[in-house]
Amino acid sequence: MTHGETVDRDQLLSAQRRLDALGPRLTGSDAHHAVVEEVAREFAELGLEVHRDSHTFERWDLPRSADGLRVELPTGPVQVSSAFPYSGITGPAGITAPLVYLEAKRPSWSKAKGAVAVIEVPHIDLPRSLLVSEWGPMVTDETLRNPVLSATLLGPKLEKARKAGAVGVIAVWRGIALDNALGQYLPFTQPYHDIPALWVAGDEGAQVVAAARSGQQATLVLDATLHPGTTTDTVWAVAPGTSPEETILVITHSDGTNGVEENGHLGMLELARHAVAQPHRRSYVFVLTTGHLRIPAVSKHGQATSTWLEAHPEMWKGEAGQARAVAGIAIEHLGALGDIEDTTTGSYSLDATPEPELLYATSREVHDIAAPLWRDIGSGDRRIVAPGPVIHFGEGEPLFERKIPAVALVTAPQYLLALREADAVTHVDLDAMVKQIESFRDLLDAFDATDSAAFGSVVSRSVFAKFSALLKLMQILKRAKTAVRLY
Repeated sequence: MTHGETVDRDQLLSAQRRLDALGPRLTGSDAHHAVVEEVAREFAELGLEVHRDSHTFERWDLPRSADGLRVELPTGPVQVSSAFPYSGITGPAGITAPLVYLEAKRPSWSKAKGAVAVIEVPHIDLPRSLLVSEWGPMVTDETLRNPVLSATLLGPKLEKARKAGAVGVIAVWRGIALDNALGQYLPFTQPYHDIPALWVAGDEGAQVVAAARSGQQATLVLDATLHPGTTTDTVWAVAPGTSPEETILVITHSDGTNGVEENGHLGMLELARHAVAQPHRRSYVFVLTTGHLRIPAVSKHGQATSTWLEAHPEMWKGEAGQARAVAGIAIEHLGALGDIEDTTTGSYSLDATPEPELLYATSREVHDIAAPLWRDIGSGDRRIVAPGPVIHFGEGEPLFERKIPAVALVTAPQYLLALREADAVTHVDLDAMVKQIESFRDLLDAFDATDSAAFGSVVSRSVFAKFSALLKLMQILKRAKTAVRLY
């Protein structure tokens, strides 16, 4: 793919279908390893030297059968929406114990000593202004909704539950469609807790709450397994430029839950093909990061790419004897279709049109470079945003924290972290995916042609803005917990 050419749609479609057929690629799994090795082979076939950074960790694996993930009440089984990742294990027989209902607002975990704690978790909308900032006027009444936010901010505190002597936890989603809750691999950023925990939703959740309120017993089965000594690799390659003292970083991650999360490597490979087809001034560094779905195993602070950056300052830091990264690109969730949820009727389905993009530019100047190049994918929202006062989502975050000017795509439909098995329906709009990759290609060319001083300074979050946003967020979460009531 040279300048002005379009992406090979057939090749891209074939690659996406292979990814869909693999199903979930959880960190360190065989399917995840297959993706990493495929990218490494393609780098090598392009004539690029492949580098590896290996990590070793204890992998927690989901049960292999439906029978290994269940809740049995005296009245019969209830459908489990998903397992709480890296919570704990029960073995095939599970654990049988009384259910104890805990108030969501101020859960007294000690009341659940020797029991299975049941706690409700509201699925909420959050003001967009708390999560992203705008380069233009903010529409103040906009909200964003994603189970990632609800599970992370309002989910059960398993460390407290374990220390208090609870033997298990059932988290009951409130305000979420049953099909939306199904398979959610959430929250995915926590350490291993050594206490089994599950999610249930809808009428099944109502049954669990009623059983807990009446002090019934239940059997909880989470027949997960632990695999110490699991290895996983970040692979990376450099396309040398004529002025290698300056670099442009191109980042994505390899692990994922479905065909959108994560397909960013398909775009990265297209940019690598483009890079080797023509000379360029800066060296392009292509990094396929591992551990996005197992951040505690690879990173002490920040998203998984933080570890690669700390290990390889010679590629970006710009001190004596080191190249300096003048800009970065983070590619995630290409071509993501939208979804439609009706919490009144409980219906949930994929939309026929793309999800509105979440596309960051971390300086005004980078925004102005990207805006005329970015193609309209037909999602109805073409805003390029700035990082919010509290968080920058996705693997572009480590670039932001190190003040490397960057553009990062991290579109977030509600199913983003939901496990989808092999050969399930694709969640990708091919036309949108092609346009996004072509936009990134043109952006890479523009970055290569831009003087280093013209990228501007990465925006900074003021202490006041952080404090104000966190205070408002705490008030919203408090109200959400207070609003949890009987079914």
